[in-house]
Amino acid sequence: MTSETLHNDAANAIDQAEDKVTQITDAASKQLSKAGDATLKAASAAREKIESATGTTVDSARRHPVAAAAIVAGAAAAVAGAAFGVSKLMEKQKATSAKPATAKVPAEPKKPAAPRKTAAKKPAATPKG
Repeated sequence: MTSETLHNDAANAIDQAEDKVTQITDAASKQLSKAGDATLKAASAAREKIESATGTTVDSARRHPVAAAAIVAGAAAAVAGAAFGVSKLMEKQKATSAKPATAKVPAEPKKPAAPRKTAAKKPAATPKG
């Protein structure tokens, strides 16, 4: 093999590699374009649905302002209740983690309660007549 043959073989290999890279790049570009188009369609459909739902919600709130206010108040109460519950749980966890672990001594068994006396029954009223 001569240096010229090696040079030609290397040039052919480079040309083939460039062709493959171009083919792969074109295929990837097409796929990305398709994915981009699908994403745009999905985003557009989602935007339309959100706008429709928002418009319907605003219209309903305008037609029924008292009901809308009650819904808002209920939602705010639910969120406030959840926040309060979480804060109490966190306080409880902090309190239990701060206490040293002590073994509990079993309590003495309770004595049985004395039987109760029943109240005396009142005599039945007799009809007058």
